[in-house]
Amino acid sequence: MLYDYIYFKVYMWVSKRIDPFVPQITATIALSLFPLSIVYLVLKILSHLGIYDFEMSFTTSSTFILVVVLLLLLLVLNSIYFFGYKNWKEIINYFRKNKVTKQINIYSNIYILFCTSIIIFFLLFFGYNF
Repeated sequence: MLYDYIYFKVYMWVSKRIDPFVPQITATIALSLFPLSIVYLVLKILSHLGIYDFEMSFTTSSTFILVVVLLLLLLVLNSIYFFGYKNWKEIINYFRKNKVTKQINIYSNIYILFCTSIIIFFLLFFGYNF
């Protein structure tokens, strides 16, 4: 229910602001990038602590290959989930008609804000070594 509601919120935001033509695909891509932002943050923290050598500047580095494989895996799994297993139209119509609890709304807002802020920070400072 939480993941479906996150999809609904991202879908509504994308359809109003970014992509009014096929927001279901853009929302699926965004939901695939959200977990990668958390992986990026963990790898960056491990790099600062000296536990892991974080290197994304080369396409042959193990971190870059790991991120690309995770992105492709998440894209496939999200596509299967929202287009094959659950119908994305039913999710959107359900949440347009029904309200969710305050707790689910808070959790989804925190997750979306956290992941989006990491992605924005990553895009602003991409390539810089801190």
